[in-house]
Amino acid sequence: MASTTRRASQRVTLLMLVLASVTILTLDYHGEVSRGISRVRRDVLDALAPVQRGIAAGLHPIGDVAAGAFHYGALVTQNARLRSELGAVQSQLAENRFAVSRAESILALEGIPFVQNIATTPAQVISSPTSNFAYTMEIDRGTSAGVAPRMPVVSGRGLAGTVVDAGSSTAQVRLVTDQQSSIGVTFGTGTRASSAIAVGQGVGEALVVDQIAGRSPHVGETIYTSGTDGGAYPAGIPVAVVASIKTGAGGLTTTATATPLVDLSALEYVDVLEWLPQP
Repeated sequence: MASTTRRASQRVTLLMLVLASVTILTLDYHGEVSRGISRVRRDVLDALAPVQRGIAAGLHPIGDVAAGAFHYGALVTQNARLRSELGAVQSQLAENRFAVSRAESILALEGIPFVQNIATTPAQVISSPTSNFAYTMEIDRGTSAGVAPRMPVVSGRGLAGTVVDAGSSTAQVRLVTDQQSSIGVTFGTGTRASSAIAVGQGVGEALVVDQIAGRSPHVGETIYTSGTDGGAYPAGIPVAVVASIKTGAGGLTTTATATPLVDLSALEYVDVLEWLPQP
């Protein structure tokens, strides 16, 4: 009850102040009366100042909420538009990177030095290896383009594999790391040239180089097709880089491992050499 009476008294006081202020603010006297009224007017304005500040403070949040709601909607719309534009730019950049990668892969096949004067048929890889037992890939050129079984397949970095089967418009290529792959290789030049056999060990595995005749290879040395293994490959095609060496009794090298120069998991374009082993 006391609280209710106090609030009622406060309202009456506020009402009286408001009425007094309206009366005084509208009076217009001169002389001493005017000066007296001016003092009262100032006192009333000072008394009402806290009330005005309270009312203004109470109304500010309402204005802020309304303005905030308007700006929030605009920001949501702008954010959605910017996200859409960013997505379009990112998509275009991805397409550009793909186009550049494709162009670089194709250009890498132009003027390959180790191909020499052998005619080539460019092809695109349309199916990557999917089996752990037969490490092969499919290309989009076949007999109608002059591709035939036993033709070597290369990239700009070196030997990728050999055509093992060809249809009219596609062909299967056995990659160099397939377990059925066996390549006559050589390393060194002149009197220091040595020969060996590089054998595939399966998907993702290094080649094993054995039957080494002559000096031992050293780690980091590049091995090339020898052209002397029954004519399966023309001589001088880069195959792999020696990664490790295993020595046997007496310090003689018995085997080595070599990492293929061609990234077989990322092939996009290749050249089929129009070359067949001699009968």
